Amino acid sequence: MCGAFYIKNNKESRLRSIETCYNMNMSKRIAFLPVSFFVFLVFVIFSYFVHKNLFTSLDFNTTVKIQDRLGDSLIGPFSMFSLFGSVEIASIILLIVLIFSRKLKSIFVLFFYGMTGVIELLGKIMIEHQGPPIMFLKTNLAIHFPSSYIPHEFFSYPSGHVARTAFVSGILFLLIYTSFKNKKSHSRFAVPALALAVVGLLTFDFLMFVSRVYLGEHWTSDVIGGALLGFSLALIYIATLNKKIS
Repeated sequence: MCGAFYIKNNKESRLRSIETCYNMNMSKRIAFLPVSFFVFLVFVIFSYFVHKNLFTSLDFNTTVKIQDRLGDSLIGPFSMFSLFGSVEIASIILLIVLIFSRKLKSIFVLFFYGMTGVIELLGKIMIEHQGPPIMFLKTNLAIHFPSSYIPHEFFSYPSGHVARTAFVSGILFLLIYTSFKNKKSHSRFAVPALALAVVGLLTFDFLMFVSRVYLGEHWTSDVIGGALLGFSLALIYIATLNKKIS
């Protein structure tokens, strides 16, 4: 009798613990959701401003300054580095992440990743933001993917390279964060390692942003729009569909 009573109470206690944990997780996800939609709203508003050509002077001056200060020594390295943001390479990286990770809902990750491409295409059709003139173009590649043959004169807002990079970085951040949290490591190196990983992702993103402007492929406003698009869709996925955020 005592054993049965203990088992029953223990089971009820575990169920209450699970319910409490679930409620806490849901509250965190609900609180995080407005942030993700706010970032997407900022993207929409920023896109409207770009459509109204409010950043023309900023775009031109930033491109001139970046190209003048960095010179021509980085044309080769940045041209190769920029390939990581191409449709082909970014998609392969994301597929590899999904294959080796069981923490992600692959079908939904791919859905939101696909949405970056759809919204990018709609933006280039609707915003009609002309890219930098040919005199700014510095890209010099020995390797060409099918996406490399899109005419340079095609509308440039938002930057697809940056949007894809930002989205993949958001998913990688989720994996890194949950990996450290789930292990509950008390090692004194855990927090510095997490910080180093985050800094690494942000540095990679920053270099991608700069490279697109430096190479004359995009204006600064194109890059900002791409970053907002990619990060916002990654955040929406994390907030709505991934329980690991808590």
